[in-house]
Amino acid sequence: MTAFFLIAQMAGAGFLALPRALADVGWLSVPMMIIFCVSVAFAGTRLGKSYVLLEERWPEEYKHGSRQPYMEIADKALGPVGRKVALWSVVLNLFGSTVVFIILISDMVYKMIWVAMDEEYVCGITKCHLILIVGACIIPLTWLGSPKDFWQASVLAVVSTAIAVIVIIVEIFSKPEQLPDNPPYPNPTVYSFSLGFGAILFAFGGASVFPTIQNDMADRTQFWKSVIAGFCGILSMYLPVGVVGYAMFGDTVQSNILLTVEMTVPVMVAVGLEIVNLLCTFMISINPVVQTVEEYLGVPSHFCWQRVVTRTLLVMLQMLIGTAIPSFGKILNLIGGSLITMCTFILPPLMYMKLIDDRSDPKWPVKTIPLWKRIYLVEIMIVGIVGGVCSTLTAAYDVILASFNDSCFTHFYNCPNPV
Repeated sequence: MTAFFLIAQMAGAGFLALPRALADVGWLSVPMMIIFCVSVAFAGTRLGKSYVLLEERWPEEYKHGSRQPYMEIADKALGPVGRKVALWSVVLNLFGSTVVFIILISDMVYKMIWVAMDEEYVCGITKCHLILIVGACIIPLTWLGSPKDFWQASVLAVVSTAIAVIVIIVEIFSKPEQLPDNPPYPNPTVYSFSLGFGAILFAFGGASVFPTIQNDMADRTQFWKSVIAGFCGILSMYLPVGVVGYAMFGDTVQSNILLTVEMTVPVMVAVGLEIVNLLCTFMISINPVVQTVEEYLGVPSHFCWQRVVTRTLLVMLQMLIGTAIPSFGKILNLIGGSLITMCTFILPPLMYMKLIDDRSDPKWPVKTIPLWKRIYLVEIMIVGIVGGVCSTLTAAYDVILASFNDSCFTHFYNCPNPV
């Protein structure tokens, strides 16, 4: 079940943007995806072991779990400053990621309406309207408790994603007439490579939620097995859809592969399933954010009116951001290059090494890290820092342009063709 939660967390919007990411990076992105998958999985197992270390060293504090497990690991490993860095990184990462989900759901609903109805009727409602409608529909889903209270969401998310991947691949091969005659494969530029780097990071960027999911396990020492199973599952879906989408469409592929293929009945079904997937992933991803906010506001952990008000206001803020920058690809690239890099590539290896090297209490069993593992962890951090800085700067420039040119505040009643 934990592996299902991990797949659901990462596969929400990541696989939809992968073909575009491959087009931005070029064929080098295929080995890059595999390396990132292995590296993030390894860092994820170290994050899980860090949480187990907290249980072993401070059993009275953590034997019953924690509402902020990622931040607790950062606090014990890096002190109060590290806790604040982790807190802001995790909260902003998941908050921004769930904004992406709202925009993406709105995109796909708009495309389905456009295909199903005549243009004159569609023009009565725009994607900007749909962002507000989708956000309003999502609000009640956020009132649930922790992931263990909605484990069915993870199963639905994984099944929906697997079906969507199969439909996309079958549709591409069964409808060759929709493919470009000579798909372009231009060499990547520094600008495009940086954007693609951020999108690939986003596709594997679920580490900020890992401790929250691990927190609900009966035996948290087994988390590493769930990580291996989850990343094997995620790579088995990512590689086919990414490679096939880029190989067949080349540089003409859109930010969302589902909106690139012809909108046939099977694709419409896949879009519907992916909307279900994103709704389920939204529920999982927003949970650490709302729990953190509630912890600081003193909101009780049981269902109450304070929870309803707090979580409703948070989603309304997301709706406001979505209407300001209604391009999911641009926000995805920015989050992937900055916050996901911090939560997935930098903090987990650093926290694990600091905890293992901590000798402040002589009662603790002495633990060591083999040299090859330490070198690998340092390499993961270096790749994250260098790639993340380049990707963040490039994506931030894109977002700033979008906020002036594509904002719903200036185009709220426009009726653009989503194709």
